[in-house]
Amino acid sequence: MKLNWEIDKDRALTGASMQNESEHNIHHSTIVGASEQDIQLAIDASVEKACDLLDNNIQDDSRYLLFGWNSEASILTIVVTDDDKRHDSRDVVQCHFVSGDQQPDPEDIQFWIKDYLTTCAPFLRYSLIAAFHLGSRASCTLL
Repeated sequence: MKLNWEIDKDRALTGASMQNESEHNIHHSTIVGASEQDIQLAIDASVEKACDLLDNNIQDDSRYLLFGWNSEASILTIVVTDDDKRHDSRDVVQCHFVSGDQQPDPEDIQFWIKDYLTTCAPFLRYSLIAAFHLGSRASCTLL
């Protein structure tokens, strides 16, 4: 699935530390009324987009490829961050899922991300740890 990505510049990124003063390039896309298969393909496309940006996002202190799921807004946010999860990379990927009454299941999202990363060559080139969180960066699950 090919997603249409738009880029916005923003200083305030949800979940990032207030110390993180750098401007972010938010690569965002929206999926409307998708089936479960379409949601999986959109997740794959989002992970692919984030992995395509890794060359520009890796810093000396980069540790995690962090996947955050906001259940209330149905937004998947993908960012490279440091050990403390306070200093995010310049490029951030966000995909918003607008699917009416039924929200995507976070366990399915986590499974699809993990499944995609097992064969993602750009991700495997780096020593990043893939992690997933719901809401708070303080409690992450390793993928």
